[in-house]
Amino acid sequence: MPYQENIPQPTDIMSTSQNDILVNFQTIHTAWDINHVPFDAVGQGKHNHVSFPEQAAGPATLVNERAIYAKQSALTAVAELFTRKENSGDEIEFTASLDATPGWTILPSGIILKWGVAAANGATAVALPAAGTIPVYTTIFSVQLTIVDNAAADADEAVRVVSFAAPGTINVWGSPRTTAGTKAVNFEYLVIGV
Repeated sequence: MPYQENIPQPTDIMSTSQNDILVNFQTIHTAWDINHVPFDAVGQGKHNHVSFPEQAAGPATLVNERAIYAKQSALTAVAELFTRKENSGDEIEFTASLDATPGWTILPSGIILKWGVAAANGATAVALPAAGTIPVYTTIFSVQLTIVDNAAADADEAVRVVSFAAPGTINVWGSPRTTAGTKAVNFEYLVIGV
C-alpha cells in the first residue's frame, strides 16, 4: 500500500486507520534509510553519502540559489558533478579530469589546470593538449615551468616563459643558465586559466 498523505482524517476511527498509519510510518522509514544514518541511531539526521542521479539537462536555478547535480560529461562521457550558478547561470563541470601526463582538471570555480612535460631549445612553442575531450582555455592566467634533469651536478639549464595566449600555446625559451646561446631543456609545465 503506498504512502497516504491525508491519513488520519478527523472523522477516522483510529482502529480503522491503524493499518494506513502503520504503512505511512513504514514508508517514511524506508525513505529515511536511503543515504541516511539509520533512524534512532547516533548521528541520525545526517547523510551517510549523497547520490546524484544523472540528469539529462542542468536544472533551472532561482536568484540566490545554486544547484549541484550529476550529468553526462561531454569531456569524459560519464556522469560527472556540475554546479549551476544562480538564476540559471553558467554550468560548471567540476569532477572531470584526465589523471595522466599530460593531464587536466576543472576546479569547482571553473578554473582549468593543465600539466605535462615538454622540451625547449631556444625559442619553442609548446602546444597544450587540446581535443574534443580536453577543455580549451579562453584565458590563460599563469604558467609555471620546472626543469626536469637527473644530472648529479649542475646541468646549467634555464627555461622561461616568453609569452602565452589562449586557447593553448605557450612560448618558452630553453638555454644554458650561465652562458649565452641555446640548450635543450626538459621541463614540466602547469597552466592555470579558464
